[in-house]
Amino acid sequence: MHAAQAEDVSTKRPNVLYIFTDDQSVRTLGCYSRDAYPWVKTPNIDALAKTGVRFHSVYMAAYCMPARISMLTGNLPHASRGLFQGAELKGAALEKEIQDHPFWPQRLRESGYRTGMIGKWHITSRPPAVGIDWDSAIHWSKDMGGSYYHHPMSFNGAPPKDDDGYSVDRYTDLAIDFLKEQPKDPRPWYLWLCYTGVHMPTEPADRHKGALGSVDDIPEPASMRQRAGKPAYIRDLPERSWTRVQDAIRRYHECVMAIDESVGRLMQALKTTNQLENTVVIFASDQGIAYGQHGLVHKKDAPYDAALRSPLIFSWPGHFAQDQVSEEPVNGPDVVRTLLDIFGLEPLKTMDGMSLLPLLKDPAQRLSREAMLTTNVQNNMGQSIPQGVARTERLIARGAKGEEAMRDWAMIRTGDYKYIGYCGEANEEEIYNLADDPEELVNLADTEHRTLVEEMRRKAAKELRATQSGFDRGHYIDFFPLLKQQPN
Repeated sequence: MHAAQAEDVSTKRPNVLYIFTDDQSVRTLGCYSRDAYPWVKTPNIDALAKTGVRFHSVYMAAYCMPARISMLTGNLPHASRGLFQGAELKGAALEKEIQDHPFWPQRLRESGYRTGMIGKWHITSRPPAVGIDWDSAIHWSKDMGGSYYHHPMSFNGAPPKDDDGYSVDRYTDLAIDFLKEQPKDPRPWYLWLCYTGVHMPTEPADRHKGALGSVDDIPEPASMRQRAGKPAYIRDLPERSWTRVQDAIRRYHECVMAIDESVGRLMQALKTTNQLENTVVIFASDQGIAYGQHGLVHKKDAPYDAALRSPLIFSWPGHFAQDQVSEEPVNGPDVVRTLLDIFGLEPLKTMDGMSLLPLLKDPAQRLSREAMLTTNVQNNMGQSIPQGVARTERLIARGAKGEEAMRDWAMIRTGDYKYIGYCGEANEEEIYNLADDPEELVNLADTEHRTLVEEMRRKAAKELRATQSGFDRGHYIDFFPLLKQQPN
């Protein structure tokens, strides 16, 4: 970040409202007009986009938990270190984990910010650390029971208690309560608001059930049945009934309606409390989701844009550009680096990503990196990554097919191209020219494009090697024979 930019941001000490939804594709938002269905109406989120910058190619992560860990560590999923699964840590074990692997909100709170977290947490071993990372935390994790739309919540570490409300509405109520606390506390604030919508099994709010029942303009994607050139796990997927997929899409979009209403309520609350001018509002999701594309249904962790791409909007009128689009590919750690710039905090040397602040000022700029990297370790984080890779290989050896046989992958975006390399000795890889082939139908990773393949492998290997290992005794690149053999 340039010195002038640092002074502009750090002296203002803005509030930040970070709205983080679940499994929300860019196809659900009217402001993403290149992707959205023509009948999509999200007036409140679209209004937010008009006041800021939205990013076209966003790859936060491939699963819910890794996306959240990236948001807390500033690392790509394969490079995040710590214990993120298993039994909940308590006492001395939890204290040691927090000391050895601190989350960055701790430094933000120590710098004078009031910090809050509301909604889906999903890191079972390490609940929100109230008094360390957060001044207040109201959260739900899947292990607490309930559904994604009706569930108990824990208030500041207390035992979970039942809540009869629709989760999207209730989280918004609680977030507005947080915003109203500002007159009583002079500190600037950061609120990470994590909705459980629109995760499946989808359940629209009662007022929205059936609202899109008459919508029939949902064309079957070309990639649903064209799987030539794809890796084995895609070729082996079962055929789907498009009629049933359409029903699921309607229900999914009905869930989005409550999120859009909530954004409108939050923006009104910022206006009512006279905080809008000094508040950065971010709207994002942990990943997208596929509904028929490449034969995938309710699948979000395959390395295709239709499954991965999620929205990302930054709004701070008077400071960021307005109603602009950046074409620069973005990953989760980029968002963390940007937040640290906004807060005036130095990133740790071990963090991945690059700040997007220059692009928020001038969306036509490009970042200085050669390629943007993202990785899929599925739900195996930290020390469990090698065991997760081995488990998938055992499943495949026993005859697993389809989604169960998808290996971990590393992906880069560079220029118009996307490269995907998979773990394992099968040496599967994919390359797509997204300018000519946005649906990713023609895999260019073949002998006819040998020069391109070698260039993409080199760039992917370089980006992987530039990251730390999330586990001891080795590095993630060790599981990618085609990348590991690339020269340093």
